[in-house]
Amino acid sequence: MFRIACEGILAIKALHYNIRSWVLGLVPYLIMSYYCMDVLATLMNYRLVSAEKAVVLDVADVFGYIYTAFDALLTSAAVALILVRGKEETGVMMLLIGSVIHRLLFTVWIHVYHSLLNDCLDVGSLLVLLATRVYLRDRKEWPRLAVKKFEFILLAGRIGLSSIYISWLEEIINPIPSFLSLALLSSMVLGIKCRAASYLTALVILYHDVLSAHFWFLWGWNDALLSLEHLSLLLCKIGGFLLLSQLGAGKCSLDRYLSRTPETKKQMGNYRHTKSSAYVL
Repeated sequence: MFRIACEGILAIKALHYNIRSWVLGLVPYLIMSYYCMDVLATLMNYRLVSAEKAVVLDVADVFGYIYTAFDALLTSAAVALILVRGKEETGVMMLLIGSVIHRLLFTVWIHVYHSLLNDCLDVGSLLVLLATRVYLRDRKEWPRLAVKKFEFILLAGRIGLSSIYISWLEEIINPIPSFLSLALLSSMVLGIKCRAASYLTALVILYHDVLSAHFWFLWGWNDALLSLEHLSLLLCKIGGFLLLSQLGAGKCSLDRYLSRTPETKKQMGNYRHTKSSAYVL
């Protein structure tokens, strides 16, 4: 009986390890699918998109065509660097630069607050993706490399993803209870049970975007390409939280501080005891 129980525990651990490997390996493709669909939608409606941007900038149409081509090429190159060449830092930086340029040029300042919330969510997903790649690539060398970089990127990504809860709180038709959004927001920002909160958030996103009245954002369009673009955005949001559920909150969290306090005190006590003994000797 004991042997069967041990084999069952080992099988569960092996399954958990496999799921973790699948999530860390496959979810980045879900996040990049949003940017691939953005490029595809731009190319399919190139003239219309270029004309709209020229009108917003109040410039000649040729400048709208040039900027649209530049934006599509920049995004395509960044996705290729991340998924094909494995150069995540360069690719993510290019996507962030493109996002900043787009926001500066095309922001409707009346709605700048909501635009920044959406940008924070996109940036959070990209930063968590970058933290995942750093974790997978450099963890054997962490005693001397990438520790501070990983923790800073993970903290920034965690805070960026937290913007989704603020968006839920400000919705007029909100299928998510306010107390749940506030609890998840506090858990994510402070780093309390971040893994469980990330899993729960992924489920809440599915309910919010697919099962509630907001489902028409996915399927309520006459343009199938636009529906696919919103679907890829849904996958991008879920992917960011799934990656965070595997990485955890990191060292910059309340959970890590509370869990390390007793150990730190014990180590300091032993250290003082050793020094006192040395002086006595």
